[in-house]
Amino acid sequence: MAVYLFHGADRFARLEAVAALRREHDTDGSLANNSVSFDGARVSLSELSAAVSAAPFLGGVRWVRVDGLCARFGAPRRGGRQLGEWEGLNDVLQQTPPTTVLVFVEDELRRANPMRRLIEPLANAREFARLKPEEALEWLRGEVRQRGLHMTRNAAQMLVDRAGGDRGALTQAVDKLSLYAGDANVDETIVEAMVPALRSVSIFNLIDAVAEHRLTDAMRALDGVRADGEPETRIIQMLARTYRQIVVAREVIDQGGSNDDIQAATKTNFGWLARRLRRQAQAYTQASADAALARILEAEIAIIDYRRNDGGLPEDVAVELLVAELAGAGRP
Repeated sequence: MAVYLFHGADRFARLEAVAALRREHDTDGSLANNSVSFDGARVSLSELSAAVSAAPFLGGVRWVRVDGLCARFGAPRRGGRQLGEWEGLNDVLQQTPPTTVLVFVEDELRRANPMRRLIEPLANAREFARLKPEEALEWLRGEVRQRGLHMTRNAAQMLVDRAGGDRGALTQAVDKLSLYAGDANVDETIVEAMVPALRSVSIFNLIDAVAEHRLTDAMRALDGVRADGEPETRIIQMLARTYRQIVVAREVIDQGGSNDDIQAATKTNFGWLARRLRRQAQAYTQASADAALARILEAEIAIIDYRRNDGGLPEDVAVELLVAELAGAGRP
C-alpha cells in the first residue's frame, strides 16, 4: 500500500524524508507531469479521492501530497470529534491504486488526533521527533565531517546546547559557520558570536538594541524573536512606535524639558520609560531621529510593493536590512 504519513516536530528531517521518497518513485522523471499537492485545511474529500484514483499520465506513478489535513481536525472534543464526510477517507485509502503514492505531511500530532487515528493503521507512518542531546551531538559530528569543517569538541557541544535537537537549526548553523570560518578552527568563541541561542528573546530587547545602536546585540535578538515566531510586521510596528517616541523625546530635550515633560509628551504612565527614552534620544539629533522614522516607513512601503508584485522586498529581507541599518547608524 503506497500511503504514507510523515509527521513530527523535526521539520527538516521530515521534509528530507518526503524528498527522498519522491526521488525513489521518480525513476523516469515522469512525476513532473504526475504530481498534485493539496492544502489539508482546504481540500475536500471528493477532490482528494479524484486525485488519488486518477491514472498516471505517460508514466508509471502518480504522486499526491497533502499537507496539514490532520491539523485541520485537531484533538477530539469531549465525546469525540466528528470527522463528517472525512469518515469516507477510510475507503479512499483502502482503494488507493498501486500506481498512486499518497503522502500526508504533518507537524507534531497528538495521538488522540482523530484524523491521525484514521490514517495511521492504513499507512506507512513515520514520526520525526527532535534529536536528544546525545543524538544531536553525534549527528552534528557527521555533518561537520562531511563539510570538512574543523570544530572543537567544546564548540560542538555549545552548538547543540544553543540549537537543541532541531536538525534544521543545526544545519543552518553549520552552513553559517562554514562560510565564516573556512579552513579555520571553529571554537566556542566563534560559535558564541555566530549562533544565537534559540531561547525566548523579548522583542523589547531587540528594539532597545536597535535604538541604542548595539548592532551585534540587535542582530542576535532579531534571530531570537524570529525563532520564537514573532511576525515581521510586529517588529516594524514596535520599531515605528519607539522611534516616534524618540522623536518626541528629542524635541522635549531640545526645548530644555525634564523627564516629567517627556513622560507627558509621550503619554506614558511610567517614569522609568521616560528616563530610558531620554537616554536613547540623547544619541540622536532631531534630524537623525526623523531620518530613522522615515527609513522605517520606506521598509513598510517596500513590503507593500513586494506583495503587489511591484518590486520592493520580502518581509524578512526588509526587516533584516532595516534593523542592520538603524542599529549600525551610530558606527563609523
